[in-house]
Amino acid sequence: MLSVQFCGAARTVTGSQYYLEYVGPDGSKFNFCIDSGMFQVGGKVNLFKVNSHLVFDPKKLDVIVLTHAHLDHCGRIPYLVKSGFGGRIFSTEATRQIAEVVMTDAAKLSTDENGNSYYFPVKNMTEAEMKPKSEKFNLSEIADQVSNEKFFPKPNADPNLNGAEIKDVKKTENLGLYGLEEVEQTMTRFKTYGYHQKFLIHPNLQVEFWDAGHILGSAYLNIAELSTGRNVVFSGDLGNIGKPIIEDPEMPKPLPKLTHIFTETTYGDKFHGDLDPKARLREIAFKTLNRKGKLLIPAFSIERCQEVIYYLTELMRENLLPSVPIYLDSPMGSKVLKICLEHPELYDDAMKQKIANAQNPLVFKQLKILDTADDSKSLNHVKEPCIIIAGSGMLNGGRILKHLTFHIEDEKNTILMVGYQAEGTLGRKLQEGEKKITIEEKELEVKAEIAIITEFSAHADQKVLKDWLSHWILGSDKSVVPMLFLMHGEKDSALGYGREVEATFPNQITTYWPYFAEKKVLWE
Repeated sequence: MLSVQFCGAARTVTGSQYYLEYVGPDGSKFNFCIDSGMFQVGGKVNLFKVNSHLVFDPKKLDVIVLTHAHLDHCGRIPYLVKSGFGGRIFSTEATRQIAEVVMTDAAKLSTDENGNSYYFPVKNMTEAEMKPKSEKFNLSEIADQVSNEKFFPKPNADPNLNGAEIKDVKKTENLGLYGLEEVEQTMTRFKTYGYHQKFLIHPNLQVEFWDAGHILGSAYLNIAELSTGRNVVFSGDLGNIGKPIIEDPEMPKPLPKLTHIFTETTYGDKFHGDLDPKARLREIAFKTLNRKGKLLIPAFSIERCQEVIYYLTELMRENLLPSVPIYLDSPMGSKVLKICLEHPELYDDAMKQKIANAQNPLVFKQLKILDTADDSKSLNHVKEPCIIIAGSGMLNGGRILKHLTFHIEDEKNTILMVGYQAEGTLGRKLQEGEKKITIEEKELEVKAEIAIITEFSAHADQKVLKDWLSHWILGSDKSVVPMLFLMHGEKDSALGYGREVEATFPNQITTYWPYFAEKKVLWE
């Protein structure tokens, strides 16, 4: 018997966490997670309350399999360790290295001098409000926190929920979910495997990683039950086609007895378009620098920083942009850049060829790495045109906020969004055209140009998702009609993708959009 409980990324984009319970042929019980990430939604959500309450007992957890190292996939692993998880964590080597950077940063809370935090909304909350309460939280309370549109049912509204409640967790005096000690303990649990190195997490359950092409070391995976030949697939996050540095998502081979597929749907109803992101970046950067302005790029530290640097370096080397300083004002981004440089075996052919020609796009004389807070503050006095890349990617914290306070009211400047902006975040507000924003209790008028490049997305669009799915469906065992779980997307993207899939593959697949904390039996 194999069952799953949807503990995150269900009817919302973040917080990926699947809790699976397995009973082997001999009656032995085995519990494992696929990913354990943080919720990162914006607005007035109490993220500490949401992230600190679990719908399963971590002491009963045997193993975690990690698809990749984004915070919304790995961020709660040290919290599980702190709460009693004592087992192994399996991932690729690059994922292990990047996860350490991400979880260390989360442990430090990324708090600035004003007490603002990227991960937990400290502002306007008392210390008591930030701590987990001793009493139980029911599903509706937590679910309403996670979803702005409240897609989740009240307890007992769906028979699959069985009136489940969020379990108690141990109180902590720390405002963070965990500290550096828990991260250190977590890192000792990792065991890494390469793509297509099959390994056992249980004597009857075999896992195989495939290259997801999302970020360095990212993987999707299949789990095979050896005694029956049944398979389930977890997409993690799938990458876009044609991204620089790393390989495109690997297209799978059909599997026998494929019963269930868990797929992300972040862009399930959208198409990224055919415009070359390099050309679009050149257009926006050239216009900004030509009017003597600064180009501010809020970028995620993992993958996006490196990808933007790649294209800017190429454009300047090709004399398609003025050779101005590129400031990477992201300690996490610079650490991940170093890790990226350590893994040339994961590069695509184009990147390998550039390195062979001594033209590594991630190594450039105009690239300036800013590590300290004083380095960051020094940019406040730079008058010349330049490019500033800083986190966070959704403008809900990090050093980019300070740069906005200095530059968003200057019409010569441009704020360039190069990634997904979740509902409720400052990034989404700017994207939707708000003309006044508040940062650190200071109201600012948006005079800078707001530009968007969707082609930078690290997530597959509908076309790539369907192509990936077709490889699982076409040629697989026709006696089994797999169920596709629509995960990691907002309502329109998830359900839009589900409708498209059922229309494209009639009678070959069924789709389901699960509730938060819902349980489903996959195999009897």
